[in-house]
Amino acid sequence: MNKFLEILEKFMTPISMKISSNKVLQSVKDAFILSIPFTVVGSFVGLIKMQLEYFTKGAENNLLTSLINVLGTVGDISMALIGVVIVMASAYYLSEKLKTKENNINSMIVALLALVAYMATIPTTILEPESGNIISGYARNFFNYEGMFTGLIVGLVTAFLYNKLIQTKMTINLPDGVPPGILNSFKSIIPMAIIITMFALVKELVMTIGYESLQEMITKLIVSPLSDIGTGLPAIIIVIVFMQLLWFFGLHGFSIMWGLISAIWLPVFMNHIDIYARTQDFSAITEVAPNVMSNIYAMIGGSGSTLALIIAILLIFKKESSERAIAKISLVPGLFNINEPIIFGLPIVLNPIMFIPFIFVPVINAVIAYFATASGLVTPMVVLNAGVEPVLLNAWVLGAFKLSPVLLMLALLVLDVVIYAPFVKVLQKQNEKKLEDSSDVNKIINL
Repeated sequence: MNKFLEILEKFMTPISMKISSNKVLQSVKDAFILSIPFTVVGSFVGLIKMQLEYFTKGAENNLLTSLINVLGTVGDISMALIGVVIVMASAYYLSEKLKTKENNINSMIVALLALVAYMATIPTTILEPESGNIISGYARNFFNYEGMFTGLIVGLVTAFLYNKLIQTKMTINLPDGVPPGILNSFKSIIPMAIIITMFALVKELVMTIGYESLQEMITKLIVSPLSDIGTGLPAIIIVIVFMQLLWFFGLHGFSIMWGLISAIWLPVFMNHIDIYARTQDFSAITEVAPNVMSNIYAMIGGSGSTLALIIAILLIFKKESSERAIAKISLVPGLFNINEPIIFGLPIVLNPIMFIPFIFVPVINAVIAYFATASGLVTPMVVLNAGVEPVLLNAWVLGAFKLSPVLLMLALLVLDVVIYAPFVKVLQKQNEKKLEDSSDVNKIINL
């Protein structure tokens, strides 16, 4: 077992270090994490609006109507502009990471430039549904979750090109003593003109070869094939196993993996939120959201579903044991999906006894939850969480106040305790033997 772990560590560490040090992937991760509060506000406020509409149906109350309208505006605008958030955030974060002492880029300028460049790729006419006439305007789908992937690409490319151009001689240089704000503005004029023109040319080229927009081309050529491969159950299992392996070796699995998968997984869930907001019908959601399987059902109490491990330790270990003390300390954070105390305190990191359950309990949870959701036994989750809600309550809120996700999570938690229990007993016996051996050594020394 130790030999296997050594080989695994030798294989995993270089890969994880390359991923965690990659500026593009880290910028992607940071951009999507930044977008989470907007989606949380949009989906949660939208859910409250639905409940108010349901309980006040038929009632004539101007104050309630105004409140519902306000909530509708907050929910719609928070979700409707999430693509814009990704455009600007991805450009900003990559620009920050490309900064050097010699090249101190103004990241806010880059973020605004990325937004303008993205707008240059969008068609400026739309088809009016009622009359069938083509009128001036921008289609909503370019700014919401549907525009996230294209916006991400535009944001990253803008930051990369701006960084390269600002280092060339194609800039306007002003004499020393000019205020930094004015200097940055003038220095960015030529790089800005080049980048905006380039994306405008891309728009014309894309339309010339038969696509309505850059977004349509990227969706058909990149997003759809990636989604077919990367959002099903096999992909979920692979991501969970890799994430858990990283955690086992003391590396933050979520931070490393989220940069790779967020661009593919998060739009799927955004689509589900949008469908439910429009239809209030779970049956209209026809696929399983991979991020829900990996982040909610698979990780009850944190990576490795360690809330079950904490419960198993409290049930099995003796009151005076150090393991039970660690479990007590870890219980409350674990209820809020914070499990660093148990991961590093027990520890789970590089602990051969905990290797099998820590890796495979989340996989078992995800597989069961996947089929329970796909079969319709459990309603899909349609609210994005902030990650701080306690276990079970998060399933209730994310599932639009339905009980089936809560019951599934509770059943998985019980199953996880049963799976962890034998390994906890092995750990208990091993630790007791170590204590006996150390006691015997102390007796010999005293003699």
